[in-house]
Amino acid sequence: MAWKKLEESEYEAYFDKLSKAFTNEKVEIEVLAVSIGAQKQTRWIPLIGISYDPREKTIFIISEAIDHHIKRPQDVQIHETDAGIDTIQITGSDGYEHLLKLKNPVAL
Repeated sequence: MAWKKLEESEYEAYFDKLSKAFTNEKVEIEVLAVSIGAQKQTRWIPLIGISYDPREKTIFIISEAIDHHIKRPQDVQIHETDAGIDTIQITGSDGYEHLLKLKNPVAL
């Protein structure tokens, strides 16, 4: 069980790869910040895809219920267990932490 930091130069290719592996996996999106506390944006809904646009410097998380955008990510961490990836933690330029949790870990 370890966290892996992604460099910005890795975002686009890594998220394209994840998107293929994660399609239709059940995810939960949570936003954490001192000013708002922990706010669940979704609760175990199918993921359509996740991508990074280097021109806009934005991560897009697309699910059946909502589109979630994180502008100018400052830090991206991937949590992987023996079973696979179970959490992606992204810190935006506003300091908010965005957690993308998978109901069932996915191996790449």
